[in-house]
Amino acid sequence: PPPPPSPRLRPPQIETAPFAFVLNESRAWVEQHVPYFHSSDEDLNTAYWYRWRVFHLHLARAPKSQRTPGCDPKGCHVITEFLKKVPWSGPANTIVCPAGHHFAEARWVKDGRYAGDYARFWLRGAGWRKQYTFWPAHSVWRHSLLVDARPGAAGSLAHELLPALEANYRDWVRTHYHTGARCMFQSCHADGQENSATLDGCRPTINAVMFAEATAIAAAAAAAGNATLSAHFEEEAARWRGVVLERLWSEDLSFFTTLAQPPPKSLHAEIQWYRRKDSPTKGNSQSVQTYFGCLACPRGRACPPERGWPVGKLVPVRELSALASPWYFGAVPAAPAGRSRKFATAWAQLHDAKGFASPWGPRTTERRSQCYNFSNAAQCNWNGPVWPFEVSKAATALAELLQTHPPQPHAGIAAWEALMLT
Repeated sequence: PPPPPSPRLRPPQIETAPFAFVLNESRAWVEQHVPYFHSSDEDLNTAYWYRWRVFHLHLARAPKSQRTPGCDPKGCHVITEFLKKVPWSGPANTIVCPAGHHFAEARWVKDGRYAGDYARFWLRGAGWRKQYTFWPAHSVWRHSLLVDARPGAAGSLAHELLPALEANYRDWVRTHYHTGARCMFQSCHADGQENSATLDGCRPTINAVMFAEATAIAAAAAAAGNATLSAHFEEEAARWRGVVLERLWSEDLSFFTTLAQPPPKSLHAEIQWYRRKDSPTKGNSQSVQTYFGCLACPRGRACPPERGWPVGKLVPVRELSALASPWYFGAVPAAPAGRSRKFATAWAQLHDAKGFASPWGPRTTERRSQCYNFSNAAQCNWNGPVWPFEVSKAATALAELLQTHPPQPHAGIAAWEALMLT
């Protein structure tokens, strides 16, 4: 008989007993569904298992009455941002703002129904997918790369949802593309970053997202054998990469930043449409963001300017989201090496005390800015405080830089480790 397999080749058994105090009622589900992880850092281990407990607690179902093709007959599996119902949430207490993060975690769950249903809910179901910046094509394609033997082939989630992903992309361009500025507009609030210091305009976030969306659709179309559609979206990806690199890069700051612009007429028209009683949401315009400018801010303020930043000008403020997004979504190319290093100089701000560095993690706005932590009466502010939403994006973006780009003088493995363990 053949010799028994080496113990080193056997998958490790998940031993969660040391973490029962954080897993609590989620322990059995976690042991059944999630990958094993262990490191030499106990805080990191505890955080890992705690995060899966939180993920499990936020699993929910859309109402059975909201029948969505492909979903579980008992209702789509969905993931919530808040455990209790909040007034600005959509069906089943869902909010699209953290959906990209939800997908990034759900793709590791052994049962593929969670990620599959969640994608179908947003793209085919009743989810309010335009309330905040959203990257479903990028998420679904990354899911396919992880779980499918042939990514994007027939039978995969990416193949199934390709038409819906293309339609979603075109719908965003229809409403958020600023024809005068030739870039995608987004308000800071709809970016999920209320009272961001750079406010509204052609933000690096949404434009980098559009690059990732076009790239993912091009790859899915190629896998499906649709060369024409793939070529079209490769051209779209090149367009958005050009916007990010050529129009949103400030030579003065050596950093990406927002190009100040007012909302396009197409977005105002969309908001008015959703306020009508015959709209899909029967007059509830919460399904698209309606806040523009500085929320609950005092008059007479110096920064950000009361009348907004000068239209058509790059805003002279560095923000963590403008550091994370271009690399998180792959909009910054690795070649040529000299160009890669030019853009990567932005990462020097990560550990600069006058930039984003702080004892508790990177700030959302650079400390040296006059706009840092500006006063207002809003509940949430992205003008300085640390937000895990963006810190996690920055960590992923830095990993992307370290793994796919030439060595950089301003960012190395030590910076990534420090970011992970802060």
